[in-house]
Amino acid sequence: MLRRSLATFPISLALLLSSLVISHAAHAEESNAKETLEVPAGADKEAWLLLKTAHDSRQAFPDSFKGFDANISFIDDGKKVDGKLEYRSGKDAKIELDGLSKEQSEWLQDKLLSMIGHRRGGDFAKRDGRNPITFGKDEPENNFGKLLVLNDKLNSSYRVKDNKVMEVTRCPGDVRFTISVIETRVADPGKYLANHFAVSYRDKKTNALSAVEAFRDSYKQIDGVWLPAKRTVISITPEKTTPEIRQILLSEVKLVSDDKPKD
Repeated sequence: MLRRSLATFPISLALLLSSLVISHAAHAEESNAKETLEVPAGADKEAWLLLKTAHDSRQAFPDSFKGFDANISFIDDGKKVDGKLEYRSGKDAKIELDGLSKEQSEWLQDKLLSMIGHRRGGDFAKRDGRNPITFGKDEPENNFGKLLVLNDKLNSSYRVKDNKVMEVTRCPGDVRFTISVIETRVADPGKYLANHFAVSYRDKKTNALSAVEAFRDSYKQIDGVWLPAKRTVISITPEKTTPEIRQILLSEVKLVSDDKPKD
């Protein structure tokens, strides 16, 4: 079962998914309904449409995606552990991997959830598009693009450049985290995948930096579906004098045709 881990950082990437992605059930309903295009009251139409275009340009799993099976390898401090991964859309992922500590297991589960979860799709108007999105007035455009403010409970903001989401900032509780995209790659025509990005965590009041994670991802297209193949995470915290480097590798990946349990 995939669980959230708060052992190392103020907030886990799995927790980010509660605000960045939707459930499979909701996605299935949306795929069968006409996409909503109504701009909320109080929103700047130009800003709203700019973020929608960037959202819709992300490479997501197709509506027919049911899940996949794969061999999984976890490398930490040069030590490699091999196992099995079974993922079904809308259900818990099953990981068979022995010899890990509780912290390693929770970290791995958290990172796998974020890898898979960010590939889910959905109707923009029923997610971030529900908010009265406006252009940011306090900060000018920078290398990450134009600032778009969601005006939601998490004080969320985006930066969009070349129809791509290049930066996301949210403030859950006393923490402010920012995901900054360093590099993207072309996927299907007109679609992109973020394959190199950093996440910084700061104290909301003091702005003090508490941790940084750098991610390098690679993907493989299997039967027309873009699936994660490898993730390298470099973590920097005040408690450690050297960076922590961990890797997740998926191999022998096979798509499933249905989500029925194995015999």
